[in-house]
Amino acid sequence: MAQFLSRAVNDAPNIAKLMNTLDNKIDEMREEANKGFETPSYIFLGPIYEEMLQAITATDVTIAQKWLLAVAFVIKSEMIRLENGGTMPDQASAFFEGLISTLLDTLETLEGKPSLLANDMWITLCKAVSIILKPNVAASVKCHKRMANRTFKFVLQTASTERTEQLLLLLLTWMCSVRSFDGERAEDVVYINQMQMLQRSSNDSTSTDATSLILCNLQKVNKRDPKVLPAFINENVKLVTNELVLGATDKLYRVLQMIGAVLNACKKCDSDIFVDLEPLWNMFDALFQHLGDLSSGTVTEAILLLSLVAKWLGPDLVLVNIQHIQKIVTRLFDHQIDTLMQHATNIEKLLREFDELCSDFYLVMTEQLGRMIEELDKEIDGARFRHAHKLIGIITQLDGASVGHLVEVSVLKLALIYKPHWTDVNVADATIRLIHRHLSTGCSRHTKALRILLAFTKQLRSIVGHHRLADRTILAIGGMLSSTHETNVNTEYTLYTNELQRYMEASMQRRDIETPVEDPTEMSTSPAKRTMRTKQDDIVDAIKKKLRCMRQPVRPDCSTGPYITNQVCNNGCNMSLNSQI
Repeated sequence: MAQFLSRAVNDAPNIAKLMNTLDNKIDEMREEANKGFETPSYIFLGPIYEEMLQAITATDVTIAQKWLLAVAFVIKSEMIRLENGGTMPDQASAFFEGLISTLLDTLETLEGKPSLLANDMWITLCKAVSIILKPNVAASVKCHKRMANRTFKFVLQTASTERTEQLLLLLLTWMCSVRSFDGERAEDVVYINQMQMLQRSSNDSTSTDATSLILCNLQKVNKRDPKVLPAFINENVKLVTNELVLGATDKLYRVLQMIGAVLNACKKCDSDIFVDLEPLWNMFDALFQHLGDLSSGTVTEAILLLSLVAKWLGPDLVLVNIQHIQKIVTRLFDHQIDTLMQHATNIEKLLREFDELCSDFYLVMTEQLGRMIEELDKEIDGARFRHAHKLIGIITQLDGASVGHLVEVSVLKLALIYKPHWTDVNVADATIRLIHRHLSTGCSRHTKALRILLAFTKQLRSIVGHHRLADRTILAIGGMLSSTHETNVNTEYTLYTNELQRYMEASMQRRDIETPVEDPTEMSTSPAKRTMRTKQDDIVDAIKKKLRCMRQPVRPDCSTGPYITNQVCNNGCNMSLNSQI
C-alpha cells in the first residue's frame, strides 16, 4: 500500500491528476466494501512513511501538497473500513502520533508567516485528530489523549481562525464526552471560556454546535447543583447589560441565543428552576433603549427572547408583570419611525404574542397606537406608502374594543384613497387583516360603516387575488348587514366616496381621544348612556379581573401539573421553569 501511494505521488504531473487518481481509488474501495469484500488498510510505517513526514515539512510546496493529499486518502480509506466493521491496524498509533506531531511542529514554524501550505495542514490536522478521537478508534490508538491535549494547547496559543475554531470545537466535544466542567478546577475555567468563545463565533454552524456543547455540559453539572442553570442565565444577562454600557454590541445576539437555549433546556430538568426576572427586565429595557445602535440580528434575538420569556410566564404572570412589560415594549416605540420600521415585522409578532397571552394588553399601549395612527395618517395624506403596510400591521395588533373608534377612522381614511395608489399588494394584504381584526372587536356595527368596509374589502380582494381572510371578512360583513335588514345593498366602491367623507367628518367630530371613553360597540349613543370612565379605569379593572381569576399556588409536592411557587408572590419577580410546562 505504501508503494501505491509513493508511485501515485511521484508519477502524478500535478495536484489535479493526483487528486483524480486517489478519488478513483476511493470509489473502488467503496464499491468493494458494498459488495462485502474486505478492504485492506493503507496505514503504513517504514522508509516511505519517513519520506512522507519529511516531505510535509519541506520547502517544496507541490511535493508537500501531494503528500497531504495522500494522508487525506489514508484517512478516508480507514473511515470506509471502520464503517464496514473493520478495525485499526497495530501500527495506527505510531502512524498518527508521528503525523500529528509533524503537522503541529510545522504549523508552529509557519505561525505568522505567509504560507500556501498552512490551510491544507490545518485541514489535514483536523481530519487526523477527528479520526483518532472516535470511540472505536481511541481504544487502539493509544496516543489519542496525549495528541489531543498537545493539539489543544497549541490551538490556544494560535490566532483564532475558522480552521482553529473547527479543531477546538472537535477537541472540546471529545473532552465533554468523557467529563464535565463545573468551574471548580482551574483548568475548567479555560475549557468553559473556550466553549463560550466558540458560541459567539460568527460562523452559524460553529455557534450552534458550541451552544449544544454548552447545554450538554450545563445539564450534567445541573444534576449535581440545581443552581447552575439560573446562575448561568443571570451571568449572561449581566454580560449583555455590561456590554451595552461599554458599547460592545457586535456579538450580543449570540449571548441572547444562548440565554434562550438555556431557558428551553430548563424544560428537561427534573427539578424546578427559578430565575430572577428583575435583571431580565433591566436587560430588555437597556437593549431596546439602544435599538438604533444594535444590528438587525441582535434586535431579532432580543425580541425572540422576550417572547420566549412571556410564554414561560403565561397569562397570569404576564399580567402580574404588566408594568415591566409595558415599559419594555414602550421603549421600542420611543425611537424615530425609520428605526422602528426596520424591526416592524418582529415587533408585530411580539405584540401578537402578548395579545394572545393577555387580551387586554392593548389597553396599556393606547399612546403608542395613537402615534402609529398619526404616522399612517401622514403617509395617507402624502400618498407615500413608504412604511404603510408595516404601520398597519402594528396597528392591527394594538386594535381593541376601547380604541376601535381610533382605528376605524384610519381604516375609513384608507378607503378614501384612489385605486391607483393600491399597487402595493403588501399594503392591501395588511389592510384586509386590519379590517378582519377590527370587526372582531365589535366596534363596527353601524350600517354605513359596514357598507363602506364591505365595499372596501371587495376592492382590496380584487387587488390581492385569492385571499381566504378577505373572503371570510366579506362573508362576516354580509352577515352583519343581513342582521340589520340591509340585504339589498349596492356595494360598488366608487358610489360611497362622498358618503364616506361625510361619515368620517361626523365621526371625527363626535369622538375625541381626550374625552371620556364611550361604549365602543355603539356608533351613536345618547348623552345619558355615556360614562365618565377613563382608560386608566379600564386598565385597573382588567388587571383586577385577571388577578381574581389567577390559579392558586400549589405545594411543590403536588403532582397535578405545573405550578407557581410562593417565590412568585414577591412582586412576580421570579418565574418557575417547571419540567412539566
